[in-house]
Amino acid sequence: MNNISGHFCITDLNRDLRPALQTIFFAEKPSSSILHGVRKLRKGLPGKKIVFFPSTKNGGLIPCESRLEAAFCLFLERDRTIQIYRSQPVTMDFGPMGRYTADFAFLLSDGSIELREIKFSGVMTDPDIATFYSWLKDALSRLDIGFRVETEEMIYQAPRLGNLKYLYRGVRIPNSELISNLALAILQELGGALSLREFHSALQQAGISPLVAENLLFQELACYDENLPVGPHSLVWLRSNQK
Repeated sequence: MNNISGHFCITDLNRDLRPALQTIFFAEKPSSSILHGVRKLRKGLPGKKIVFFPSTKNGGLIPCESRLEAAFCLFLERDRTIQIYRSQPVTMDFGPMGRYTADFAFLLSDGSIELREIKFSGVMTDPDIATFYSWLKDALSRLDIGFRVETEEMIYQAPRLGNLKYLYRGVRIPNSELISNLALAILQELGGALSLREFHSALQQAGISPLVAENLLFQELACYDENLPVGPHSLVWLRSNQK
């Protein structure tokens, strides 16, 4: 549970935790575009598979300690109620219970703050670890901060994760509300459901990047059958037409 960074720990949680999180949420972005938290993660650390997730929501690279954490970022990008998120945000000192650094913190559109820990489910079978996180959830709840442990059982669900990875490439291209509205108008004009490939073709004919289709699907402005793997032959339609 201990923080290995040596950075200053928050000991007065009632006074300092929320302001500290607000500070890191709105800190000026560094020239490197790597949005470090209290732990400065870098590739090559022993026993770590550091991944820098390219976040469009945060406008920079989110350092992750594992591929599982990087995969979780896709869900944070997809969730429209989440405004900002950061990894390794703050270290909290709980005295006899030890120190703890959450894997993620995020700010929601209603102003509330939540923390997340990412663990493989096998780790959570350890009763000491499970007890600590249960205690931590209660402690943070008293500060009006939500907490939950997410495992690969949620993150690695198929075909959801593969679909998000496939569609996220469209989110990373330059886009605007005007372009999105034009693309949605094209989809509406074509009427009914059509294949993703057909939608790509229609966008290209209008001088719009075909990847805008993936952007609309990722942002849930257009729909597809999320129970199936998404691809060129997937049917897409306007959200208002969803059954």
